[in-house]
Amino acid sequence: MGRTVVVLGGGVSGLAASYHLSRAPCPPKVVLVEGSERLGGWIRSVRGPNGAIFELGPRGIRPAGALGARTLLLFLLF
Repeated sequence: MGRTVVVLGGGVSGLAASYHLSRAPCPPKVVLVEGSERLGGWIRSVRGPNGAIFELGPRGIRPAGALGARTLLLFLLF
């Protein structure tokens, strides 16, 4: 009987774990369990009115304080 691995959560980490487990040299049966209606966890893509796609998630840039201002400068330099 082969191994079965259950991955809890279909966020980015759970999806990556499932992907890499399924491509192992001797892959187990992978069962992904997600509690919501969609995969991706905190990350999701939305399309704006002009067709542009925006990636949303918990790790956005929050330009508060000196650290946030320095982070924004990295983007302004390019």
